[in-house]
Amino acid sequence: MSTDSLSALIGLTPSINGQCLCGRSSYICRKSPVWSVNCHCHGCQKLSGAPFVSAFSVPAESFGFTGETIAFQRPSEAGHSVTTTHCAACGTRLFAQSAGARHLVNVFASTLVDAGSFVAISNVYLSEAAAWAQPPSARFNFEKMPKA
Repeated sequence: MSTDSLSALIGLTPSINGQCLCGRSSYICRKSPVWSVNCHCHGCQKLSGAPFVSAFSVPAESFGFTGETIAFQRPSEAGHSVTTTHCAACGTRLFAQSAGARHLVNVFASTLVDAGSFVAISNVYLSEAAAWAQPPSARFNFEKMPKA
């Protein structure tokens, strides 16, 4: 599937803007997303307090942010360090990046200025999905994280 086809499915076109709850930290994506996902892994559940997290991936060179942030690092199932970046003032999780995929930034869809057109085209870590919440419908579904 081409990047243009994926962008049409995901529903976001550049420039894509978002910010934290308090507005002190913000970002811009200057290229279209290459993937979108609902992640059901236990790490995302615990970090968000929700049954899953919706996010989209953009090329790292197209991503920029402003504001004071703090970082939290944790290991991924693949053994790579994942750094999640939060607003230092309000704690909103803005984006994450894996040491195993430094060419991408994974942006949390809940931080979009206009999230109305966002569509998650995949579910990952369905093997860890919360038993009390039905995963949303998606075009692609994976028990774990698919190989890139």
